[in-house]
Amino acid sequence: MYNRVTLSGEKAGVGDIKPEAFHRNERASGKFVQSIDLPVEIDGARIQAEYKNGILVVTLPKAEKAKPKQISVKVA
Repeated sequence: MYNRVTLSGEKAGVGDIKPEAFHRNERASGKFVQSIDLPVEIDGARIQAEYKNGILVVTLPKAEKAKPKQISVKVA
């Protein structure tokens, strides 16, 4: 079981485009690493990631032992 996720990647340079051609450029080119501690354990076998249209979506399902237990209560 895991309780930390680490994302790493590399953003390529902009090539021959001059800096004044950008309205906003929030991240410089080069490598990056970001680690995030999670509040509960996750099931590493069911992790999914999808990168589409410039957005990375990472799905981290909780481990079974981290999920709350349901107890049925009989009402008299």
